[in-house]
Order: sequence, then structure tokens, then C-alpha cells
Amino acid sequence: MKEYFYDLLLMVQFLTRLPVKKSLPCDMKNFRDGTAMFPIIGFIVGGIQWLTYYVCIKVFPSNITAIFVLLVGILLIGCLHQDGFGDIFDGFFSFKGDKDKIIEIMKDSRIGTYAAVALIFDILTKYAALSFIISKNMSLVIIVAPVISRCSTILLSLIGKNAKKTGTGNLFIQNTSSGHFIVSLLITIGLSVWLIGVHNTIIAIPLGFVVTLLFLQLCNSKIGGITGDCLGANNEFVEMTVLILFTAILNS
Repeated sequence: MKEYFYDLLLMVQFLTRLPVKKSLPCDMKNFRDGTAMFPIIGFIVGGIQWLTYYVCIKVFPSNITAIFVLLVGILLIGCLHQDGFGDIFDGFFSFKGDKDKIIEIMKDSRIGTYAAVALIFDILTKYAALSFIISKNMSLVIIVAPVISRCSTILLSLIGKNAKKTGTGNLFIQNTSSGHFIVSLLITIGLSVWLIGVHNTIIAIPLGFVVTLLFLQLCNSKIGGITGDCLGANNEFVEMTVLILFTAILNS
């Protein structure tokens, strides 16, 4: 049990900016076991965002509250997923060429036009969706969206193949077992049913997986597999999709 707790702390340390000042084992096995904890990381991040909402909504209107919720989420992960999201758009769409050149563009620390536009779209979409969801008093979606997005990222790690021989993403890609995915899925289902009910869960989780499968097809066609940037980008795509889904549900 202690070992699994350390793996959870490793994921918190690796995937967030939360201060975990502890020397932890960092073998491939620890990262493999840690993948099952991804939805818990989403729950922690989403939970802190929800607490931000709970405090801010007492003082500010829903649109201003949404800004703080969004900002806290970005700060908690240190733009980790946004970085991958931007790199994907720069690499996949700014150059029509071979796999190696696309990956080289993705590794470039400079931001291109496609990345800039994509990130603006990402932030504006989340802001608009969060504003509407908060105004409709369904704030628990703030927690559910990052939980489902991280579970879908484990699915991508499980079924995707490495596009590069080395890279941070290889800690998870093809280093995830079906058992770890099933554990993460059960955690996700349990949290989602608890927070938003069975009906909404039945819609939201499969939709997140469909987005992941479509994104995997895009990655395979562009670079013959996935990288760490792809994992981060998938998290953003799925989180956006879940938030948009609930704006449609609440608007109908």
C-alpha cells in the first residue's frame, strides 16, 4: 500500500506544480503503476479548481469566477498540457513533410502561429464553457472534466505506439498495462457517477474515448505514433469536449 501511495505522490510531483518535496522511486515500474492514478490527479486538480469556484462565486459573477477557475487549473499543471497542445498544432499543421521534420518542429521551444491560435481557441472555449456551466449551477463538472481527460490519456498511452525512441512520453507510452487502464477507468466511473450521476457519466466517458481514438488516428497519420506532446494535447481535447458536452446538455 505504501508503494502505491508513493506512486501517487510521484504522479503529483511529475504532473503538477503542487509541492511534493520528497525523494521518490522513479523506475519505469513506478511510472507504469502511477498511470492508474491519473484520474486521482485529475480529481485533485479539478477539486482545487472547484474550491476556487466555491470561494469566488460568493464575490464575483460567473464569468469572472470562470477566469479564476481556468487560471488556477493552468497554474496547477504549469502549462504542461497546453505546451503539448500548442506543439501538436505547430508540428501537424505548419509543415507538410516527413515524420522527422514534424517531430523536430514539435520539439522547438519557440511558439508558432498555429500554436498561438490553437491555445487562444483552447482558453476561450474553456472560459465560455465554464462560464455557462457555472451560471447553470452544475459546478461539479469542473471536477469531472479533468478526471475523464486523464483517464482518456491512459487509454492513449495503452493503445498508442512510440513515435520517438526517447522522450518523456515514453515513461507512459507502451508502459501502461490493460490492468492499470481498467483500474483508472473504474476510478473514473466511480468519481463521475458520484459527482454527475449515471446518465451523464454514460455519455461523457465514451465521448472522451471517441475523441481519443480519433486523435490517435491523426497522430498515426502524421508521425506514425504518439509522443509526450500528444498525451498533453489529448488531455486538452478531451477536457474541452467534456465541457462543451455539458453546455449542450444544460442548454437543451
